[in-house]
Amino acid sequence: MTTVRELLGVSAFSLLRYGIHPDDDIYRAIEILEREAPHVADLLKSVMGGWRLST
Repeated sequence: MTTVRELLGVSAFSLLRYGIHPDDDIYRAIEILEREAPHVADLLKSVMGGWRLST
C-alpha cells in the first residue's frame, strides 16, 4: 500500500482540506478526490505515472 505521504512528501498535508490524510492509501485518496476535486485527482494520477506503486 502506497500512502499519499510516500508519493507527495510534505505536500501531502495540503490535501487535508479535502479530507485526505497523509497516511491514507493513494487509491482511496483518488476515489475521494474524484468527487471533491477532480483536478487534484488528475494531478495525483499523473504523478503516479512516474512512481512505482506497491501492491
